[in-house]
Amino acid sequence: MKKNGFPKCEHLCSHLLIERLFEPGEGKSLQAYPLRMVFRESDSTQVLISVPKRLFHNAVDRNRVKRQIREAYRTNKQLLTSSKPLSVAFLWLDNKHYPTSVITKKVCNLLQRGSEILAQQS
Repeated sequence: MKKNGFPKCEHLCSHLLIERLFEPGEGKSLQAYPLRMVFRESDSTQVLISVPKRLFHNAVDRNRVKRQIREAYRTNKQLLTSSKPLSVAFLWLDNKHYPTSVITKKVCNLLQRGSEILAQQS
């Protein structure tokens, strides 16, 4: 049985890869409000989670949302890893909190749609 961890090697930390992900024409974008997922093919699957300070002024609130997204990705990443390796960014778009079940559904939706797009390109 494969573990559903989220090790450091899966964190997108490289400034160069992040810039490349957000260059016009490079990354593809999908939205399932209140989340937006930007992705592009890469050497290995890595994930970035961003919750803007302008939406949640308190770090406690930002960290809660990031924790919810991270957990949803961690438990459902098998939807994405069956395809090509990707650089992925999850961006939070709303200034309200949502239940974990809603966020999990949105992350699953984005991962499935992203896999379908990659499958069509092949």
